[in-house]
Amino acid sequence: MIYFIVTTSLFNNCPLRQSQYNQGITKLKQIVGNHPNASIIVVENNGQRATFLDALHSEVYYTRNNFIPTGNKGIKEWQDVRDCIEHYKIQDGDFIVKMTGRYILDDDSEFMDVVLNYLNHDCVLRYGSYFKPCDYKMYDTITGLIGMTCKYVKQIERPTEHQCVEWMWSKATNLIADEKIHIVKQLGINIAPHPDCNKYFKV
Repeated sequence: MIYFIVTTSLFNNCPLRQSQYNQGITKLKQIVGNHPNASIIVVENNGQRATFLDALHSEVYYTRNNFIPTGNKGIKEWQDVRDCIEHYKIQDGDFIVKMTGRYILDDDSEFMDVVLNYLNHDCVLRYGSYFKPCDYKMYDTITGLIGMTCKYVKQIERPTEHQCVEWMWSKATNLIADEKIHIVKQLGINIAPHPDCNKYFKV
């Protein structure tokens, strides 16, 4: 089974963020369609309550991880993913795709094509940072859209206050045989790294 865990965080009634989530999740649902082995889980980390996400998608899981006392948003995201694995009893052999809900997929996303149609790897990703991606294994990776078999996701270390969660995902790929890692040439997703900005670019 392929589980798409879509991370969201609604606070301050931000209309820009709501619009971005609407676009990103709607596009993901269009591309996944009725794939028989795929399930989309939207996770929101400001506590159980009614939000527009309930009407946007049928499966929304609310955590309180945005209240973790840390300035490192990667820690909160890491905990959201771990909580989803536990809550939905995702098995070690299942494949997890972590996607930032504000980001918008291309119709011809290479990443999504591999995951939905040709998945025979334990990891599908793009190494490097969003402003300097690369085609070889290294210490950093783009986590706005990344896929990994659950047993390896569970081994991703919790970042410290001063560590990037991207480094932790990349480090976990050292546990995977190189031939089981698929490095895409381009993810095929449009990202806006700064949540208060609506300026997107493709990676």
